[in-house]
Amino acid sequence: QKVDTQRLLDATENSLRSLTRSLSNDERAMVAHIRSYMHQSEKATTDGDLERAYNLALKAHLLSDELVKK
Repeated sequence: QKVDTQRLLDATENSLRSLTRSLSNDERAMVAHIRSYMHQSEKATTDGDLERAYNLALKAHLLSDELVKK
């Protein structure tokens, strides 16, 4: 699960980096929210709560997918 979590975080980071267009205020807020989930996921991994880390990474990834598709 730790490996899957890291893969999700890496994919999310790559998605965010691929955004080259100008973002609206709502979209910038969404990026901040995604980064927050990513940070919380990394902390949960450090704390040994792998299920929570995975769930947070998944949320961040789903949001980033939604953002990229816009």
